Amino acid sequence: MDNRLEPIKAYLDRHLDNPPENLTLESRLDEIGIDSMGLLELMMDLEDKYDFRLPEDVPLPETVDQLIALVEQYKPSVLNQ
Repeated sequence: MDNRLEPIKAYLDRHLDNPPENLTLESRLDEIGIDSMGLLELMMDLEDKYDFRLPEDVPLPETVDQLIALVEQYKPSVLNQ
């Protein structure tokens, strides 16, 4: 598994009763059980975990890849650790 997926997989394991087994960069967030409130919570978790802040007007991602790209844009290489 791509190590950039680890923080998202960990979030899903903690917050979903039935987390997806096959998480990919192409996975749509809504299809893996992350609704709009869950997405905001996940984004705040990532901000806290990696000590950075996203702008309030940031466009909401629709896929795992878009979420990772957004985090990497504001905190370069944060998910490559």
